[in-house]
Amino acid sequence: MNDEQTTYRWTVYLARQSPERLPVIGLALVGAPMLGWLVMEHWLFALAAFWMVFSATADYLLPVRYEVDSEGIRQRGWSPRVMRWDRVKRLVWGEQGVLLSPFAHPSRLDAYRGVFVWFGSEREQVESLILRYCQSVPSEQKPKKKRKTKQKAHEVG
Repeated sequence: MNDEQTTYRWTVYLARQSPERLPVIGLALVGAPMLGWLVMEHWLFALAAFWMVFSATADYLLPVRYEVDSEGIRQRGWSPRVMRWDRVKRLVWGEQGVLLSPFAHPSRLDAYRGVFVWFGSEREQVESLILRYCQSVPSEQKPKKKRKTKQKAHEVG
């Protein structure tokens, strides 16, 4: 099989990777519609509340499938995305995945225009594929959140 025709596929189940979040999401999926029903007294608000919580957590609850080939990467799931390799301008490596960004510099639009690729159980293979197709793209580590530290005033004297 030719290298240009090779497609690598994998599936990531985020709910299986971190099941400790399931009770909270389940509570929100049940509680938000009940609250919508109780407060507004109409089934439409209960349905809208369920839909909002479900669509916000669908990538966690449902499997996310990826396909990588010489053209680019495709994410299939609740929110499908496609990123061609020639559009990738920056890689942001994280502990559980990598962000493929179409922007050369950090932007607030990264979350909307970029594609976050979860490694799942295929970390080494996915890393090697992305490095192979994005050889000339600058990479950076995912920035760690800065903790606020209390600075004590030094007494002079």
